[in-house]
Amino acid sequence: MEAWRKEMKLSKFILLGHSLGAFLAASYSLKYPEHVRHLIMVDPWGLPERPLDKDQQKLPIPFWIRTAAAVLQPFNPLAGLRAAGPWGPRLVGRFRPDLQRKFSTMIAEENAIFDYIYHCNAQAPR
Repeated sequence: MEAWRKEMKLSKFILLGHSLGAFLAASYSLKYPEHVRHLIMVDPWGLPERPLDKDQQKLPIPFWIRTAAAVLQPFNPLAGLRAAGPWGPRLVGRFRPDLQRKFSTMIAEENAIFDYIYHCNAQAPR
């Protein structure tokens, strides 16, 4: 991103990031605050808050879908990641080392991308 900013000859610019891009935009802003006029984070990666009561949900979920979800819940693809506990970030790094190489120029901390991805995905589904 910094190479792009220099190539475009921008001294300060408005940076918008969506989802994982919001994390990367925030990381860039922390590293190069002198070049970011405004930071806009749209739907930063994470889980939205659950409605307080069931009346706030837009569509009722049919009984058969709720039953199938309850039966399949232990087989969620992220269950293994959650079961890894404190070794989870290392597991993410083992399966996706390309992320470290791809974002190493933007993120100062060596394993921050693995920690971020792990913690966003390690939450138990609600």
